[in-house]
Amino acid sequence: MKTLTQSTLLVAALGLMLAVCLAAQPAEAQEAPTHARPYLAGHHFTETVGVPSPFVRSFVRNRLGAGKAFDLETTISDLEGQPLVGLKGDLIFAILDFEYQYAVKDWIALRARFVGAGRLGSDTLSLLSQGITMTTGLDFGWLIRLREYEKTALAMDLNISSRSFTGVNISQYVEDIIAGDSPTLVNKTPSFRGSLGLRFAWAVSPLLGVSARGSTGYGESMERTKDDEIFWRLSTCLDFDLRTKMSAPLGVAIGHTYDTFPEFGGDISEGIHATFLRFSYLGRDDFLLSLDLSHDRIPISGDRPDLKGATVTISLRYYI
Repeated sequence: MKTLTQSTLLVAALGLMLAVCLAAQPAEAQEAPTHARPYLAGHHFTETVGVPSPFVRSFVRNRLGAGKAFDLETTISDLEGQPLVGLKGDLIFAILDFEYQYAVKDWIALRARFVGAGRLGSDTLSLLSQGITMTTGLDFGWLIRLREYEKTALAMDLNISSRSFTGVNISQYVEDIIAGDSPTLVNKTPSFRGSLGLRFAWAVSPLLGVSARGSTGYGESMERTKDDEIFWRLSTCLDFDLRTKMSAPLGVAIGHTYDTFPEFGGDISEGIHATFLRFSYLGRDDFLLSLDLSHDRIPISGDRPDLKGATVTISLRYYI
């Protein structure tokens, strides 16, 4: 029944997207979105993945990156379950992200997104204790423009997503054997969820822009033993178009995100904090090449200290 419900909702969402595309009439010349990066009051916004913008545009985007979490603490217990010693190791992350958005009208856009991510230990200790976690999935969404003034813009964001979480836990497999339970080496969990949010942008000056995003939703946990849960995301950033002050075609953005629906492992107890710094090439208004540096704080269950990590990604975005 659970799988049937997910399939029914996904087919309905795809049908709605197709219906909107077929029903939409060709936009008049004055209604067509510009084939360039969004701007307000002379400021060209540098769009980021963590803080998506409220502007209805057609584009294709991809992101590829890797990261590392340091000093993962693992406690070794004796046969009676008493903790003996805590050892430390590292975790490696990999990210693959592709998105296509199509502006049906100047007030609504449809999008589809594929996300792939993986996590594994970088040494024998962390690999044995944490195993391997992989995430793949599809997102489908609608971006609806609510207001756009001279310096500000506001849009509503509707999204549904289907994820598949696959985990290989070697230590749990061995513990099940010792305890006489039925051992499972590979666990695969589907997760279906939907969310509703708002996106906001403010052009403070030609140099400075402010973007923010807030969303909440409801969906299945990545752990089979847990009930469905409410999650939410908050993020904001400042972006600077340095072309207004210097000849170099360079943009810089700095921001912070908080996400309570982690997708890198079931042992993440709370939301993930991430602070990012982006450097972008702004030589063309229809193309964006960016390097993102992120510092992440990941809460881990079991009274262990938070993980501190760093991620580096390269993003390409082309407006069509």
